[in-house]
Amino acid sequence: MSRVLALIALILCLACPLVATVRAGTDDDDFRRGLSAFNTGDYATALQVWRKLAEKDEPRSQAGIGFMYHRGMGVRADDREAAAWLLRAAERGQAEGQLMLGILFYYGLGVAQSYVNAYAWCELAETNGNADATLCRDAALESIPDAEREKAFRLVVELRERQRLAR
Repeated sequence: MSRVLALIALILCLACPLVATVRAGTDDDDFRRGLSAFNTGDYATALQVWRKLAEKDEPRSQAGIGFMYHRGMGVRADDREAAAWLLRAAERGQAEGQLMLGILFYYGLGVAQSYVNAYAWCELAETNGNADATLCRDAALESIPDAEREKAFRLVVELRERQRLAR
């Protein structure tokens, strides 16, 4: 009986590191590793880690890469590239990506300037929990001519549906 218990204990000891190894490589863990690298200024590592996740449609990583391109952190600043990454994140409901994309539309950075698009993306960002998006949304709405406001409201509905389908 003691041999059986010893064998079970040995199997458990060998299995525990394997379980820990399997769990340690989750997308969330990898995202946090990239975020830690980003926060310490190791942009090359952040970009490398996040790009792998972003290619698998992990929206936080897509937004992070978009921000890096917008600010030129570890890469050459390129608002067109930033907008492409932010759009991917925004379509999956990532609120920070939606806000950043809305700001790019508001100022016409890397995309054609559009208060309608700025309003729609900032409205979605606010709905998805980004309280900072209110200022962007309100500024964009004030800048939209009355004749185009209905278009902006319809775009919000359309984007919500696309976002729902993309999740």
